Amino acid sequence: MMLEAISILLIGLVLLLVGSNFLVTSTERVASHFLISGFVASFFMIGVATSAPEIFISIESAIQDKTILAIGNAIGSNISNIALVFCISIFFLKNKLSNMHLPLSSFIVMSIFILATFLLMYFDRYFNITDSIIIILLFVVCMISMYKKGNDKKHTSNDKINMVNTFIYSLVGLTMLIYGSDYFIHGATEIAYLFGISAYTVGLTLTALGTSLPELAASIQSARKSRHDFIIGNIVGSNIFNIAIAMSIAGVINSAYINQSELLRDITMLLLCTFVFYFIIRTNNIFIKTVYSLTLVITYFIYISIILK
Repeated sequence: MMLEAISILLIGLVLLLVGSNFLVTSTERVASHFLISGFVASFFMIGVATSAPEIFISIESAIQDKTILAIGNAIGSNISNIALVFCISIFFLKNKLSNMHLPLSSFIVMSIFILATFLLMYFDRYFNITDSIIIILLFVVCMISMYKKGNDKKHTSNDKINMVNTFIYSLVGLTMLIYGSDYFIHGATEIAYLFGISAYTVGLTLTALGTSLPELAASIQSARKSRHDFIIGNIVGSNIFNIAIAMSIAGVINSAYINQSELLRDITMLLLCTFVFYFIIRTNNIFIKTVYSLTLVITYFIYISIILK
């Protein structure tokens, strides 16, 4: 039973990773072809592509009346995106002293979604379609505001691509994500059942770590090319879409009851990661960047060990 559950989970994970890679590659080609800038391209395109596993897993979870796993996955993925994906990517940057830039409006929007998630669920200990609609409307308003500001206009290219091949590439990736999410959620819940672990905790840890691997691969590749704008855009975009799209869709499909103490613990960790993330970007001191990144990675694993006790 355990071997079967692990096998199903691994098959799903492989499909998720390969499918996400296909989508990331195709969106990068489209961004290059249509002259979309670095931060904006990674925010809207790579961010969406690497959030696809979270989105599909959230849909599958909600359909199976396990929306709580989708909530845990969204919050957990956002924490791991910063504490693991971003911080590990820092170690791969060829020039850590190069100026890293995060538009203030994007950081504010990301923080707003964290606070909205907390306020909508903590006091009534419930997440439903009403909460989801509020988050979606907030998302629309924030995206319109960010679009009008026109954050980043740099790093454009005029590479020619075959749009038919790119579309097929995207379609194959999307198909792999759909099947991968189904296998992954099945394997994860089976393992949770065998160990007596709650679905929320599985979503916060195992599922969140698994679905953050596409972000990690894309970010490390960007770091090797010294494209820190891609790394930052990917993290910010993915974190916003995980809450605004993945978690909200799950809430529209099915409601869930919330454990107040668990939510408070995890939102506190996410806020801590978010502000350290901003601080690391703002400083140009290589020693401070490295120390804070390493500290956040260590803090993350301590946090995970406390959850699993």
